[in-house]
Amino acid sequence: MRYSFPMSADANREGLRILRKNPALFFMELLWRWSFGLGLLALTFLAYSHLRQAILLTDADEQALSAQDPIALATAAANLITPVLPLLVRVCTQVFSIAAVLWVAAATLGRGLITRIIVGQFATGYGVPIAADAPRWVSFALLNFARVMMLSILVIGYLGGTFVAGLVGGWASSLLLPATIQFCSLAISFVLWSYVNWVLSLAPIFVARDALAPLDATVEAIAFIRRHRSRLSAIAVWNSTLRGVAATVISLAGIFTAAASSSLPASAVSVLLVIETLAYFLISDFLLLARLGDYASVAIHELTLRAELPTS
Repeated sequence: MRYSFPMSADANREGLRILRKNPALFFMELLWRWSFGLGLLALTFLAYSHLRQAILLTDADEQALSAQDPIALATAAANLITPVLPLLVRVCTQVFSIAAVLWVAAATLGRGLITRIIVGQFATGYGVPIAADAPRWVSFALLNFARVMMLSILVIGYLGGTFVAGLVGGWASSLLLPATIQFCSLAISFVLWSYVNWVLSLAPIFVARDALAPLDATVEAIAFIRRHRSRLSAIAVWNSTLRGVAATVISLAGIFTAAASSSLPASAVSVLLVIETLAYFLISDFLLLARLGDYASVAIHELTLRAELPTS
């Protein structure tokens, strides 16, 4: 069923309204996101130290890596990576596996609890009944695991395109055809991942609203997008625009900070860059949480229309 309904408030503002009403939601969002981020950072440093011990740099290698010629730089990097490629693949696989488990656990506990709170508050505010409040951790965990698998598909698509482009490049007379193949494979994988990730990010709302199983919630999310594509797209575009503006402003600040490195101490430049990076993370996390509130408001408004249909 396709329909539209009048809203008492702009959907793009509903998420901000619920965050102003309950500021603790933002701190909960930071807790699970930054806990995962710190864990991933620790894993990355551990993997780097492990690989660094396996790579022996000679004076010639250091000179080649510091060269301005990009071809010489790429050749030197390839010569260093080739001997330790099996170790590199094994370490990257281990890091990805552990990071996936950490993300599923953090997102299930953090975003699952936040989704339940937001959906419950909107339902209370609009006076519509929803499913009884319950943890439903298994459903949230399966949906988050599906999102990790879709990210794997994106990586596999890119690697597959790179492999095919390498085969074609062996007999192609120019780099145009291999580059086109690699670009198309990445673009197709990214479009597929973006849509499925959008669906899976909406599905937890229906787990909390209607107590649906993961597969049923996914099907409902697809139908929800079809019913309200223009409104949901407007929310996504508006939110992405704000995050893009924030990224641009902070990136310009970072450029000016780096340009001032000649007149500032190295420690001061490092501190400023860290502060600017953390500022973007704060803004981005806040806007992503507000977007979840916007989506949830549309889903709850839908219930108000369903309640009015029999009498109108």
